[in-house]
Amino acid sequence: MELDIWLGGQRVACTEERDRGRKVRIRYDERATAGAEPETSLLSCSIPTPGPSTPSAARAFLEGLLPEGRALEAMAAAVRGVALADGAPETPRDVIALLGEYGRECAGAVALVPAGDLFMPGGGEYHPLSADDLADRIRALPSRPLGADPGANIRMSLAGAQPKLVLARFGDQWFEPIDGSATTHILKPTGRWPYSAQNEALVMSLAHEAELTPAVTWLEDIGGTAALVTERYDRSVVGDRVIRSHQEDMCQALGIRPVDKYRLGRPSDRMARLLRRLANEPDTAVDVLFRQVAFRVLVGDEDGHGKNYSVLLDNGRVSMAPLYDSLCTMVYPELSGRMGLCVGRRTDLASVDRDALLDEAAAMGIPTRHASGILQDLADGLRRGLENLDDAITEGWPSRQVIDTVRSRIRRLESGQRLGETTGVGHARHADAEGMTVQTSKVGRRSSI
Repeated sequence: MELDIWLGGQRVACTEERDRGRKVRIRYDERATAGAEPETSLLSCSIPTPGPSTPSAARAFLEGLLPEGRALEAMAAAVRGVALADGAPETPRDVIALLGEYGRECAGAVALVPAGDLFMPGGGEYHPLSADDLADRIRALPSRPLGADPGANIRMSLAGAQPKLVLARFGDQWFEPIDGSATTHILKPTGRWPYSAQNEALVMSLAHEAELTPAVTWLEDIGGTAALVTERYDRSVVGDRVIRSHQEDMCQALGIRPVDKYRLGRPSDRMARLLRRLANEPDTAVDVLFRQVAFRVLVGDEDGHGKNYSVLLDNGRVSMAPLYDSLCTMVYPELSGRMGLCVGRRTDLASVDRDALLDEAAAMGIPTRHASGILQDLADGLRRGLENLDDAITEGWPSRQVIDTVRSRIRRLESGQRLGETTGVGHARHADAEGMTVQTSKVGRRSSI
């Protein structure tokens, strides 16, 4: 199978299978690139025009559109002949088969359909959901990841390991997208980690106050389950139309497969260098990257891996995307505290201090005085956010743990101390008896939240 790749309202490329499905390339349509400058980041920073792509870049970009973990396992089980190896598609042919089934609504502005299939950009329709329907969709997530159901022509794919439902919302009504209709919101029920929906709602409200994201988040009770609801920053509603904005995560931009998302080293390494090379306003883009890295450090979020940072692509213009998918992992003591990306020469959340952050900024090419101003501005924004938290986000769960963790880390940043206290060899952390989990462990686990 080969796929047609649409970007917005235009077919821009297709896949080409090589070596009996063990390799795939992406080839641009000459009509789509006719007016583009050479080396334009049209579809991906790792696939510049005029192309074609390398097989490794094509696989990384395409595989990066798929979910991970149990969601990917459930989707693969529903598609005949697809095999996984070590939790990832075994070959590029498996990636193509999955996207041929699920790829009509993806992250950014791409849609993927089997070559030659009729496809009408902006077409499709929406099916309204009742409160009972919505609860049913949440309960069915283990077998229907994202709410996708090819048998009902609901075909979508979105990266990430955490269970989520992807829907459209107009006014106060939820809708299911049919035949590739654009979605507008992501719903994440509390899952493996206690109060994860409430935790992320709180942290993302701080991110909004600190002007790291324009997206609005809130909590909803859906069939007795707390769910985080967040606006998609790559979608905007204009009248009765949903407009897709193109974006890709840093792994895709760098040509790195999702399985290697924890292997990018420091933010100042490949990510900052890519922005210096390709962003239209490199200084601004790198500043935004540093703000996002520092925010994750201050709120105690260890899961800032390569797929949790993204860039926006607009006809070749490259800029940093808003912050997303952040919560305080430090309140889950069974997690290791080891960061997805190193900061300075520090690898875990407890050991980072102001000097480590300034070292990282300097490695990105940000002057120390300017970086200090960014950190102070961020600390002030977090304090405002903590003071202005909505009761709807903080009530009914041990939110004080997250609030106190963030406040403590801000104080310690400003005093020059390491941001986390340690107890014993393993940097063990304790949640109170009211809290998430009580456990002490010398060796924690890393797990995508």
